[in-house]
Amino acid sequence: MCICLVLCFFGCTSSNKKQSKNSSEADKYQLAMGFNNLGANYVNKDMLDEAIVQFKRALTIKPDLAEARNNLGVAFCRQKMFDDAIAEFKLAVRINPDYSKAHDNLGFAYRNKNMFHEAIAEHNLALKINPKDMEAMRNLELANEGKKFYEKTKAYQTANKGIAPESIAGYNQYTRGFFDDAITSFRKVVDENPDDLLASCYLGHTYAMKGMLDEAIRVYKGILTKDPSNVMVRLNLGEAYYGKGLCDEAISEFENIIKTNPDNTRALYKLGEAYAERSLLDKAAVMYNKSITSNTRFPEAYDKLGTVYLQQGLYDDAISTWKKLLELNPASSKAHFNLGLAYASKNMVESAISEFRKTVGSDPENIGARYHLAYAYEEKDMIDEAFAEYKKAMDVNYSEQGKTTETANKQKEPEDVIVTFDKHNN
Repeated sequence: MCICLVLCFFGCTSSNKKQSKNSSEADKYQLAMGFNNLGANYVNKDMLDEAIVQFKRALTIKPDLAEARNNLGVAFCRQKMFDDAIAEFKLAVRINPDYSKAHDNLGFAYRNKNMFHEAIAEHNLALKINPKDMEAMRNLELANEGKKFYEKTKAYQTANKGIAPESIAGYNQYTRGFFDDAITSFRKVVDENPDDLLASCYLGHTYAMKGMLDEAIRVYKGILTKDPSNVMVRLNLGEAYYGKGLCDEAISEFENIIKTNPDNTRALYKLGEAYAERSLLDKAAVMYNKSITSNTRFPEAYDKLGTVYLQQGLYDDAISTWKKLLELNPASSKAHFNLGLAYASKNMVESAISEFRKTVGSDPENIGARYHLAYAYEEKDMIDEAFAEYKKAMDVNYSEQGKTTETANKQKEPEDVIVTFDKHNN
């Protein structure tokens, strides 16, 4: 939920008790939201103790302010006070059962307590309320993955007298982005027991997330010598090859997976990427289509398929594909921009203008969209509008150049913006 400052003011007259009461409630709400927003700004500056004070002030005034409950929970999460966070998220969803982000945040807190069943339930509730919440989808995926990993590790510990407790620590470090710590944990497990393939797999994946692709490839290849049928490891190996620009090696790995797992969505998608990198566009389109058939809610595949169609000059197919993507994510400025390009390629200038306008409406600093909008205006002899867009594009360009210079000359200061608690960078 995006925390936004409420600027509604309510008048009151002393002659009307009901109106006075309503006004009093409105004033309390306004004051509470002010403390809530102040807390959000403190969170944005990573001043978590100060943020917590402000959220508690808001809740002293309005204990049923679900936004402040949720945000207090987020602040507790960032301090790794997950029990306290869970308590606040629970209160938030009790106040507002349809508060999808609070459900998602509660699931995140549960996951950090290794309470995966509870986490999965909350992420599913979030998606039931908002089926298009991509962050909740990702969090659900992580919770399911964590549950499987946790259960495997527990079984391993039971069978092996608790040899690998660091694996659980490593996984939690990995999911929270503490990759150096995760590498240390998984390395300890692997050094003590080279046959612990689960820890080895996550060690390789953590290397990959750090961009240490040579190390990741070495680990993955070592695992496959012991477990050649491990699809996940082979997929990770293919992605590591692709990341290094070794497309032929990547294609080989992805094709091997599809031979025995023809519906593996990720392998189909990544094979499409590798084919596209090799300019094998027909093959790429086939793979992207197959990945969409395997998972119809796969926005990246729609985007890449649309791009391939555009490169092939199949503009109607490109338009149809990006329209489907916008059904999944209507707010995607990238999809609106690409749809505009397809319309422009078909000389459907008015439709192109409409899409480019939507792009710059949600992404005002998109220079490419502004230039294309200006070109389209020129095509319609809308010279004043075209000139205005060219000027805006140049203003954005100069502004970006100034930001680059400023960043190079001094350390970037924290941005004073309203916090969005949709993601969990804890």
